[in-house]
Amino acid sequence: MYTENRRNMRIFMFKILTGCAIAVLFVLIAKMYLFDRAAILWEKPSADLRDISVTTGTISRVRNSTALLVSAYLDKRFSSRTVRIIAIVKRSQVPQFYCQFYNSSWLATVRAKVLIHPDHFSFPYGTAFIMCQMPNMAQVAPYVSVTTTMSPKPAGPLLRIRPVHRDRLLTYPRQFSVCISTLYGNYSNVLQFVQSLEMYRILGAQKVFVYKSDCSPILQRVLDYYVAEGFIEVIAWDIQHYLSVSRSWLPSLDPGDLHYYGQVTTLNDCVYRNMPESRYVLLNDIDEVVVPILHRDWAEMMNTLSSAHLGVEIFWIENSVFRTSVTGDTGEFNLWSQVPGVNILQHVHREPYRRFAFNACKVIVNPRAVVWTSVHKVLWHVGSSMWVPSCVARLHHCRKDDDMKVREKDLIRDTTIWKYSSSLIKNVNHVLKEAL
Repeated sequence: MYTENRRNMRIFMFKILTGCAIAVLFVLIAKMYLFDRAAILWEKPSADLRDISVTTGTISRVRNSTALLVSAYLDKRFSSRTVRIIAIVKRSQVPQFYCQFYNSSWLATVRAKVLIHPDHFSFPYGTAFIMCQMPNMAQVAPYVSVTTTMSPKPAGPLLRIRPVHRDRLLTYPRQFSVCISTLYGNYSNVLQFVQSLEMYRILGAQKVFVYKSDCSPILQRVLDYYVAEGFIEVIAWDIQHYLSVSRSWLPSLDPGDLHYYGQVTTLNDCVYRNMPESRYVLLNDIDEVVVPILHRDWAEMMNTLSSAHLGVEIFWIENSVFRTSVTGDTGEFNLWSQVPGVNILQHVHREPYRRFAFNACKVIVNPRAVVWTSVHKVLWHVGSSMWVPSCVARLHHCRKDDDMKVREKDLIRDTTIWKYSSSLIKNVNHVLKEAL
C-alpha cells in the first residue's frame, strides 16, 4: 500500500509539473512569435474618432478584405494585454492586419498576427484568431477594430473588448452552461428542442447559448419564451448573408465557403463568452444530451470526476446514437403528437460501439483551460484531458441511423433516459402550454 501511494504521488507530481511546463512554453511562444510591439501610431481625439460606431451585430466585415470579425476578448492568460479577435478568413488570402485600439482620448494602431484554426475541413474559409498586443503606455482600451492598412484614421466598426477573467473571482455565476451551435435550414424540430433544453435544466444547466441562423415560426415562439424566461441567450448568426455556407462537414458532401454554417467559429466564441461566467461549459448539438449513468446530475458527476482526476480540465463523452427509426416504448410515452419533432423518450435503442472506427464525442470543459476548440475535440488547451467511461456517462444522441451496417436486431436497448421521464414530461408540458 505504501509503495502504491508513493507511485500515485509521483504520477500526480509529474502531471502538475508537466502542466506548469506547458503553460510556461505557451507564454514564451506568445511573447516571442505572436506579437510585434513596434509600429504604433498614436492619435489625438478627433471628430472622426467620436463618430465611429460600435457594431451591434455578431458579424462585421473588415474593410477592403474578405475577412469577417465576430468578437474580441482581452486574454490575460499568456500575456497581460493580449487581445484575441475571433474571425473568419479566406485561407488563401490573409493580408497583413492591424488592430486599432480606441478610447475616448486616443487611437493606437498595432501590427497583428493571424492564427488559422487547423480544423477547416478543406473549405476555403476557416476560423482564425487575429492576435494583437495592446500598447503598454495607456490604460486598457474598451474597443478595437481591424484594418489592412497602417492608417492613422479610424477604420471602424468597433468591437467591444470583453474580458475572459474576473479579478479575485472565487465562485462563478453559473456552474454549467451549454453551447448549441448554428440552428439553420428553417429548423423546426420543436419537440426535441424543448426536451433537450429541459433535460439540460434538470441536469443542472443555468444558461444555454444558441447561435441562430434560421428556424421555423413555431420554434421562434419557443425561443422567445426561453429568452423571456432568461434560460437561453440567442446569438444572431447571419453568416449566410456573408458567405455561401455548407450544410455539411466536407466540401464533397455539400460545397460552400465555410464548414457547417461556421460551427467551429461559434463554438470558440461561446467558450470565450463563458470564461468569466461559468465553471463548466458543455459543447454539443441540440439533439445531444450528456446523460449521467451513475449520478443524479452533472454537478454530482463532475464533483466525482474532478476529485478523482486532479488537473483534468477537458472531459470527453462518448457518442451513442439512439435511432429515431426504432420505437422502444409500449405507448406510455406517446405524448405531444400535435407538436412537430422527435420524442426522445420513445427511442431507446442505441447503436453499439464501433471498434477500429471513428466514434464521435463531445466535451465538457473548464473554459479557462481552452485556447481553441473544434467540434469533437479541444485542439489546444492547458491541463490534462480524459475520456469519461461509458459506465459513468453517455452522449445521448437521438437521430437517424448513423451506422447503416448495424442491423436492428443488433441494437442495444438502453432506457437510462427514462429515469428522468417524470420531471421531463412535467417540464415539457409546462413549456408547450406557455410558449404555444
